[in-house]
Amino acid sequence: MGNLSNLQGLGLWGNQLTGPIPASLGNLADLTELFLYENQLRGEIPPELGNLADLTELFLYENQLRGEIPAELGSLSNLTRLDLSFNQLTGCVPSGLSGRLDMDNSNLGGLQFCQ
Repeated sequence: MGNLSNLQGLGLWGNQLTGPIPASLGNLADLTELFLYENQLRGEIPPELGNLADLTELFLYENQLRGEIPAELGSLSNLTRLDLSFNQLTGCVPSGLSGRLDMDNSNLGGLQFCQ
């Protein structure tokens, strides 16, 4: 899937997908929307998602993700909507996203921004 270089949106929500989020998704340079919510994805959020410079929406809620949010996501300068709720994530949300996110349409799952 990481070879679909012209893909702009990827919506795979509600499909009972299991396993980790593929790091190769970070190769999708034109991606603006990534919707992987309501699956059974496990493991950590791959730092390679921080390569998605055009990404505006990232919805990962209702999975079984764990660990800390990669600092690399803080470099997503176009990201305005983020939903990480209903996972087992720890730590804090990269401070680079503070002030960029539309908090009326984002859910950080109770996590705060890093200081």
